[in-house]
Amino acid sequence: MTDHIGGPMAKTRPRAIQEGKQNVGHPCTHDGPDLTERVDLVTQVAREHADDVDAAGRFPSEAVSALKQQRLLGVEPAPGKGLWTSRQIAAVARRLSQACASTGMIWGMHQGQIQGVARQRAPRPEVQRFLDESWERQPLVASLMSEVGAAGPRESRAFCEDHGDDVRVTKNLSVCSYLQDADAGLVVVRRSSQDPVTDPGLLLALRDEIVISRWKPWQALGMRGTGSGGGTATVTAPRGRLLGESFAELSARAITPITHIAWAGCWAGIADAGLGVARSYVRRDHGRLAADVAAARLARLGRACDRVDQITAEIQALSASYDEQWEADEISDSVTRRGNALRLSTAALAHDSVMDSFQVVGLDAYRDAASSRFSLGRQIRDVLSARVMISEDRIRLGSGAYAQLPRTAEPIPAEGARWGDR
Repeated sequence: MTDHIGGPMAKTRPRAIQEGKQNVGHPCTHDGPDLTERVDLVTQVAREHADDVDAAGRFPSEAVSALKQQRLLGVEPAPGKGLWTSRQIAAVARRLSQACASTGMIWGMHQGQIQGVARQRAPRPEVQRFLDESWERQPLVASLMSEVGAAGPRESRAFCEDHGDDVRVTKNLSVCSYLQDADAGLVVVRRSSQDPVTDPGLLLALRDEIVISRWKPWQALGMRGTGSGGGTATVTAPRGRLLGESFAELSARAITPITHIAWAGCWAGIADAGLGVARSYVRRDHGRLAADVAAARLARLGRACDRVDQITAEIQALSASYDEQWEADEISDSVTRRGNALRLSTAALAHDSVMDSFQVVGLDAYRDAASSRFSLGRQIRDVLSARVMISEDRIRLGSGAYAQLPRTAEPIPAEGARWGDR
């Protein structure tokens, strides 16, 4: 049920990367393994440690080390290559999440941040230096966005204060994933105390420029490896790493659509994992069951599969639209609205698919992984996060605001299909 990872990569506006036409994603070297092979190597590591990551509620350090080793975190600077397409991002997040949802979610959130930095129209020199060095350093970038007291993710009470050649920021984070294990962070912050809370910018900070205090650890039902705790972050970083574009601009054009597509890929991967367990169970037990019970389980298995197919279709539709608009440098408001819709629909579909798979297996799915190879406990707990990561009511309100804008009519195709073509 996984997507093929390949195809041409998206061109960028910065000088570092131009459009490429590779059959697969970024190769480590010209003679090295292709993207699918590299992702599969990481997936093996993630799967090996997934149950321990979940049980201990710890960072998936082995899988993230493998991501760095396979160069799946940084932006490749070589001419003739390019940025990840959104379809690739969804496919990689999906493949990783089949093995370990925490690893897939961390990778997807990281892509939202580093792709946002890389997709600026004109990066400042210090930011461009970070991008140029990212291929060798493979930094994991966290998002310092959610803030105590802010009315929404697009607001910031925190602001930059002059500190010599640097700026200093104190931000009270309500939640921030994997910050303690990240190599850098993208901070949503006002450029000065005079700026409105509704018009923040973005500050790129290295991990040693971020001091964490009063940290509340992440103790949650699922996604236990993401380390999504909260606390106070005091950031002292060069003023030259303030991004030139506002958070609103860069979020609408890159960060939000890419993040929503990556999240959808992650939830699809969890549903894939559940469906795989259910299929194995049915193959083992189908001949032993009474006819009516076997028929009911097959019906549920079919519905679980249908829901996964629907997720796949929705991801592919938005990914194709976003990548096409990115290539044309014309990201429309509809992408943000459709990204919100994808976020809502895939969260519900993935949840329902996993629960269908759970009911196909029954009691053996309810047991923990140590006592049943058909356990779905981790997948159920992880997929529940999809419904609460961002308030669904808040997302619907945001989509409602976009829905008030005028909509462009779809063009009528110039020619229809001829009877002889059927």
